[in-house]
Amino acid sequence: ASPEILSTTPAVTCTPGPVSLSLSATSSAGTTINWYENPTGGTSVGTGSPFNTPLISSTTTYYVEATLGTCNSTRTPVTATINVTPSITSTSPSQVCDSGTVTLGATANAGTLNWYSSASGGSVLGSGNSFTTPSISTTTTFYVEAVNGSCTSIRVPVVATVNTTPTITSTTD
Repeated sequence: ASPEILSTTPAVTCTPGPVSLSLSATSSAGTTINWYENPTGGTSVGTGSPFNTPLISSTTTYYVEATLGTCNSTRTPVTATINVTPSITSTSPSQVCDSGTVTLGATANAGTLNWYSSASGGSVLGSGNSFTTPSISTTTTFYVEAVNGSCTSIRVPVVATVNTTPTITSTTD
């Protein structure tokens, strides 16, 4: 019987480097797993499962085939994805007088922004480039992070300042 690739496991990483790809194939004694850079032709760049790719810096598709004797399976594509590691590129703090809500802003080089009330842990308070705080009566620091696939930036503080409305305490004619 011809060997067959049953399933593959693509991989995702946040930084350039080798990526580990794996699969499940019909198993028979003597079956060889070969990895290629092309869907047809070319020479094998690796054998076995898992296959550790060479150093890659962008998303790359490899092709895997199982060989038993002179019989080969169809080559199956397996993608090694390199996500851009996100970072917060700018923030927009804001302020209110006495108390109320404040709209804060941030931008990132990639991904979706999530807002938190703590520097680590906690629940997401909101998502997007802008975040309207709940009503606050004291200056409060919120935190924003960017998420791109499985890659997450560090959280960056964004301050919502509460200013006291000035009052006139005396006048002179």
